[in-house]
Amino acid sequence: MPAPATTPLKATAALRDPAGQVLGTATFEQQGAGVRVTVDVTGLAPGQHGLHVHEFGRCTPGVDAATNTVVAFGGAGGHFDPGMSRNHDDPQADNHAGHGGDLPMLNVAADGRGRATFTTMKLSLTGMTGSLNRSLVVHAQPDDYKSDPAGMSGARERCGIVTRDNFSVRDYPLPGPQTFPEGVAVDAARGVAYTGSAATGTIYAVNLNSGAVSTFAEGGGQGRGSALGLKVDAQGRVWAAGGASGTVSVLRPDGFPVAILNTPKSPNAYVNDLTPAPDGNVYVTDSSRPVIFRVTPDLKLSAWLDLSGTPIRYAPGVNLNGIVATPDGRALLAVQLNTGDLWRIDLRTKAVRRVMTGLTRGDGLLLDGRTLYVARNAEQVITKVSLNADFTAGQIVAQEPLAGLRFPTTLAAVGGDLIVPQGQLDKLQGGTPETPFRLTRFKKF
Repeated sequence: MPAPATTPLKATAALRDPAGQVLGTATFEQQGAGVRVTVDVTGLAPGQHGLHVHEFGRCTPGVDAATNTVVAFGGAGGHFDPGMSRNHDDPQADNHAGHGGDLPMLNVAADGRGRATFTTMKLSLTGMTGSLNRSLVVHAQPDDYKSDPAGMSGARERCGIVTRDNFSVRDYPLPGPQTFPEGVAVDAARGVAYTGSAATGTIYAVNLNSGAVSTFAEGGGQGRGSALGLKVDAQGRVWAAGGASGTVSVLRPDGFPVAILNTPKSPNAYVNDLTPAPDGNVYVTDSSRPVIFRVTPDLKLSAWLDLSGTPIRYAPGVNLNGIVATPDGRALLAVQLNTGDLWRIDLRTKAVRRVMTGLTRGDGLLLDGRTLYVARNAEQVITKVSLNADFTAGQIVAQEPLAGLRFPTTLAAVGGDLIVPQGQLDKLQGGTPETPFRLTRFKKF
């Protein structure tokens, strides 16, 4: 059973009319796996009004897919659809049959005031059905609960962004409509965070003070078509895992390539993450091929451990992903995304043992002493794990959705803060990502 977030989850949406005037509020409170919603809004025509959670946290004009015209609050996008049903349905439908954002109607009295209180299991404030930083929209007409895309519910008359109560983050916006940031690494001495594009291989440098973004290294050259896991070593060099290109790139602090290291040619290559270890080597995971590679200090790459002879069993999908070295220099920890298993790999004996399970969709890792933070991409949470003294067992102690996560991929430390890419890799092969893409910085929890 997943552990709860560190504080009770509550959120509020200030409901505005198209002129920007606040004419109501909606509150959201986590209750078990669902959420209790209370709506109170004024100035509407008496009768029933469609009520929906929309995908994007934007109450701005934009194109409404129902009419293909620019409308008030069109920037909120279509209905939130975590089950990818692509179908409008009633509030009792399973999310695989209908939009998760399809809610009960709002009944407005003769005085123009509409009130509603209900609990829905279609939404949450955390996880895959998380509604934080999405929009609640009140429509002009009743919802027929069947017509795509919005139940013939008419114009968008009120809109409010679902904002977590008493919680703040700092976002670093990134350029480009197709950036899809995957990795993140911090050079504390320079005050810079690096993030790499899964789509193009370009690596960006983000000034952690000002938020200014510059291109550190263009993608597409030297065989780097994507940039996944990133690390900064003691020399200030940036290491990048090249995904399907099968490469490991090593770049000087000025972005000039020091080396492009090739793993053996294979149609199944997927070099995903890497970590410097206290022994001076860098260890590299491949999510498709059951092998851990090692790069020695003289930048020689070789296969270090054949995983086919270990308890780790590769299966369809993404296998070993995030990897970190324990501070005692004795072991590596790696998470297997498709099984949720966390593994300990002894650096001296190469013995492999399962530390724990329950980390499904575990992507990137950050080890802070005996605390392990796990970015769980499609689950849309950061999971905090407490490990024992020899890193052979762990327990989930908290789940954190921040102010609304969009497929978080990994983490890096910035002093007492953490920083995570909102990767949106679930939209990489289709769908409309939220832009601008961003890194999000928040206090350790």
